This record gives sequence, structure tokens and C-alpha cells, in this order.
Amino acid sequence: MSNEALHGSRRSGFPGTLSIPAILTGILGLLPLAVLVIDFWPYLAGGQATQALFSPDETDFDQILFHYSILPRLAMAFLCGAGLALAGAAIQTVLRNPLASPTTLGVGAGVEFALTLFVLLAPASLAMFQEAFALAGGLIALGAVYLIAANRGNATLWLILAGMIVNLLLQSGSQIILLFNEQYLQSIFMWGAGDLAQNGWEDTQFVWPRVLIGMIAILVLSRPLDLLALGDDTASSLGAKVTVLRLLILGLAVFITASVISAAGMIGFVGLAIPAALRIAGLSRSRDLMIYSVFTGGFALVLIDFLVRQFNEFGGDPLPTGAATALFGAPFIIFMLRKARIMPGSQSDDQHSDQQIVSKTALSIALSLSLVIGVVFSLFVSLDGNGFVVLGWQDISLDILIGRAERTFAAMICGAALAVSGTLIQRVGRNPLASPEITGVSSATALAMIMALAIFGFGQRAELMVIGAAGGIASLFVLLALCRKFTHAPHYMLLNGLAMTAILGAIVRIVLTRGGTQTSMLMSWLAGTTYFTNMDEVMIVAAVTGVLLVVAIALRRPLELASLGTDQSVSLGLGISGFQFAMMLLAAILAASATLLVGPLSFVGLMAPHLARVAGYRLSGGHLLGAVLIGVNVMMVAEWLARNMIYPAQLPTGLIAALIGTSYFLILAVRKR
Repeated sequence: MSNEALHGSRRSGFPGTLSIPAILTGILGLLPLAVLVIDFWPYLAGGQATQALFSPDETDFDQILFHYSILPRLAMAFLCGAGLALAGAAIQTVLRNPLASPTTLGVGAGVEFALTLFVLLAPASLAMFQEAFALAGGLIALGAVYLIAANRGNATLWLILAGMIVNLLLQSGSQIILLFNEQYLQSIFMWGAGDLAQNGWEDTQFVWPRVLIGMIAILVLSRPLDLLALGDDTASSLGAKVTVLRLLILGLAVFITASVISAAGMIGFVGLAIPAALRIAGLSRSRDLMIYSVFTGGFALVLIDFLVRQFNEFGGDPLPTGAATALFGAPFIIFMLRKARIMPGSQSDDQHSDQQIVSKTALSIALSLSLVIGVVFSLFVSLDGNGFVVLGWQDISLDILIGRAERTFAAMICGAALAVSGTLIQRVGRNPLASPEITGVSSATALAMIMALAIFGFGQRAELMVIGAAGGIASLFVLLALCRKFTHAPHYMLLNGLAMTAILGAIVRIVLTRGGTQTSMLMSWLAGTTYFTNMDEVMIVAAVTGVLLVVAIALRRPLELASLGTDQSVSLGLGISGFQFAMMLLAAILAASATLLVGPLSFVGLMAPHLARVAGYRLSGGHLLGAVLIGVNVMMVAEWLARNMIYPAQLPTGLIAALIGTSYFLILAVRKR
């Protein structure tokens, strides 16, 4: 990635000059000022401004509300926005990666997991060690991401993938904890969504000195930061202690992020969008970028929170500000990608070598045997508090057997569907890091299903299936349209898909925070559960998967040509655009079918084709069949573990599958090239 692409143009962005960043920050500063005037106007008109600001009348409810709720909320919004934007600017500069942020690199998820864990397991300790828990969680998460990506040269897409892996792992852990502590579900989920509502000045007094300390420390280090932007070798030759400096800056960024999330919950995309926008506007010097990020981020979050407050006045459960920031930030990233101002680098920089790590023959035999043995094991063997329990023929229960069969086969069919979907996306997109969940198809299907649930409920499964499939296919159309300008290049497909997933995920979180008594049920379904399945639905999805698998195998020759790239495919007579569209459509239908059956599943559609390829299944036909074998086995194992690990309670199958997938990619990522 070139310095020009990373840092933008070299036009002056020094504070005080009439530059584009100064104009942008000034405009954003005027808008929050207008917000303050709007909130403050009733007291200005009544001649009570000074009293409402400094010493409210304890008998006047409006003054109490303004002084102890609205005013600290404005201050908190500015501090959180300023802190997160500063942390994002520091992380982007240190890692020389315009897509890095506390959100994308797992810091926020680490802080959230640590605080969720200790709120539920050790609430007495949290009051004294809250900040330490949050900081430890953020540092561990960032360290994991950095170690994973370091073996891949900290390439842009590997940093994002590593962040996604760590995010998913930690979010799965948080979700498991919440599902077993429903009494805390709504309040913790609301806090995790980024809630800026205030009942006093305590949180503000907690955050502001920490943001200030972090800002001063980072500004002091601004000159060495400029050296880091030149590259490690150049910085070292100029006297910078690269490793120490990088760890120090990252530590400060995590410290600021942990302080903000501890007080206000998860607020995404501010730390990504604000520094990226300022770089595009022309800022290149670290000191200027940090100063502008503080004010621009603070002003931007005040404005977003004002819009959220206006929305909340319409009634219903309050909309979390953190979810709303994704609705603004993710489209901004898509806009920048459309303008080609964030360049993800060359394909060769981000792809790893596909070294064969296991024998294809050995893997095929092992998978076939495990499939047969696993089905028998899943149907007839379970766990209780005393160990394994084998269901013998003499005491067999038909109802138990049917129930296990429905859930086992549902999981297996979903594994097959996602495996085929992921294989098609990876081969057509020529990107081994693409998958249905990353391209937004699974998230769109889940969102459509959730919206439909409000109308039809769980009883009308046919309507839900149709609406869910329509949502998944619609998201694919949008993704293809966004990437058409770049001829559906793999990097842009992946990055736009991640942005769309963030938007859809934010909407889902908003729905969940307003779901009331249905929140627990919806969270269980979103985690990927086989509990609601029946054999009729399993057979329908099995038929769809089988037919589309046959179609994909029949098209294995053009699929092989598509893997060669656009130029070679066209020269060999393949209409690549139309074929890409058709294959992506098949992939969307398969992913939507799996999601409709058990809920959104993560990493199965990414892991199965990836493992099949590194096992030696290189030709398209073998790749499809190998991925199916792997996907079926993974989901079969995940379903049995989910059903038996903590008997008599049960875990969502999707969470176990996600843990298996993240474990695989963690092992893969830390391998040397």
C-alpha cells in the first residue's frame, strides 16, 4: 500500500489554516453547537440559563433533567467520540492500515467480553477493578489479532480477518454468558449496544481525565509516529525504537477505548470513519490528525446522538447510540471504497500460500468414516452428569430418536449448504477469505427473518422462509452493484461485504434492544439453534442443497475457468460477468436456506472450502465435494457438542460451530508462510 493511498495528499492540514479538514471540523462543530442551543433554549428564554447550568432548582423537574441527564449526555457523547476517534487514528498510524480501528481489531469486543464476564461472575470485584478488567480484555484481544496478522505481514485483509475471528470468538463467549443469565440480558445488551443515557456526572468524571491523559501522551509521541509512517526500517535508521513505540501507542489506544466502553458500551465505526475521512481530506502529519480526530470525532458523535434522541421521542424502547453509529459509519466506508480512496493493496499481498497441510486421500477416508460413525454416535450416544449414555435397542424411544435425527440432519444439511455456498463464492471471487457470512448474505437473511417474525411469529415457517430468502438474495444484488465499478474484484467484494454485514448487524442489534420479552428467544435463534427444526423443513433444504450441488458440479468446467481470472476466462470464451452473477445467486440461495433452517452460522462457509483446498481438493468438482464432507462433519460434531456439553442445559449449535471455525483459523493464521 502506498503512502499516498494511506495518508492522502500532502496538502497542509495544520490547525488554524483554512484547509478542508478545518472546514469539515468547523461545520461539525457548528452543528453540535446548534444541538446545545436547541436543548438549552427553554432555559435561555426563561432567564434560567445560569441556574440550569450550575445549580439547578431541586423543585424544577426540567432543570434537574437538563443538568443531570441532557448536559452530561452531551459531554459524554463528545468525550466518547473524541476518545474513539483518537484511538482509531493512533492505531491506523501505527499499523499503517486505514481500515484498522478499535472495532475492527477486536479491542471493543475484548473489553465488552471482560466486563460482561465480571459483571455476572464477580460484580463485587467490578466496582474496584472495572478499568483493569476492561484494559486487560482489550489488550488481550488486540494482542491476539496482532499476533495472527503478524505472520501474514500485517496485510490489510489479514488484519481485518484476524479482527473478525477474535470479534466472533469473544462475541460468542459473551452471548453464551448472557443466554444463561436472562435476568441481566436486557440491561447488559443495551449497555453493550452503546448507551449514552446519563443519570449524573459520574461517568463523565470517570472518562474525561483518561481521554485527556491519552491525548496528551499520544500528542507528545506525534513526531515518532510520523517516523513509523515511513516504515519500520526507515524509522529504525532515524533512531526510533519501533517495537517499543508501537506497543506504547497501541497500549494508549486500548486504554482510551477501554475507558470509553466501560462507561458507555460499544460504539462502533467512529474510530474507523473519522480518521479515514480526515486522511482523505488531506491530513498527513500525525499531530494534526490526532488533534482534528479529537474534535471531529467528538462533534460527530454529539450530532449522531442528537438524532438518536429525536428518534427516541417517538416512543418505544430507546435506540442505542452505538448501534446507530454503525448505520452512519458503515455506509461511509462503502462510499470511500466506491471512490477508491481506501486501497486495500494488491491481491498478492493479502493472500497466503495454500500449502497442503494434510493428505487429501487420508482426509477423504477420515471424513467418510467419521460421517458414518458420527451419525450413529449422534443418534444413540449422549452425555449426562455421570458420563456417556448409550441408547440401547431394548430401551429405545422413537420420539427421542426422531428428535435427535431431526436436529442432527438439520445441522448436517446446513453444513453442506454453507460449504457449497462458500466454495462458489471463493472460486468465483478468487478470494480464499470470502464466505456467505462475510459477504452479508447470512446477516440479511437473518434480518429479514427477524422482521418477518414480528408479523407472522414462529408459527408461519413458510412465510418466513420466503421472506428470508428474499432478504439474502437482495443483499447479494446490492453487493454486486456496489462492486460493479471494480469488476467485482475480490478485495472490494470482501470489504464491501464486511461493511454491509456491519450495517445489517447494527439493525439486528437495534431490533433486539427493542424486542422486550422476545429478546432471549431471538438471541438463541441468532446464535444458530436446531431446536426449532422439523423433518419436513430439513427435507426441503436438503432437496434444494442437493439440486444446486448437482448444478454446481455440472458447471465445474466454467467454474474452473472463472477461477483463472477475468482476462483468461474471457479469452477462453466464458462470459464471466453473467456466470459470476449466476454462481453468486446460487450461493445466496444456499446460504439463505441454511440460515432459514437453523439461524445464521459463522465460519462454516469459510472454513469448509478453505480446509478442502489446503487438503488438496484443487479442481472445482473435488473442491465442492470435499467442502461438503468437511461442512457436514463440522456441523454434526457441533450439534452433538451443543446438545451434550452442559447437559441438561443446551448451547446453540451455531456458537459451537463458530468456536470450531475460529479455532481452525487461529491455528492456520499463526502458521508460518
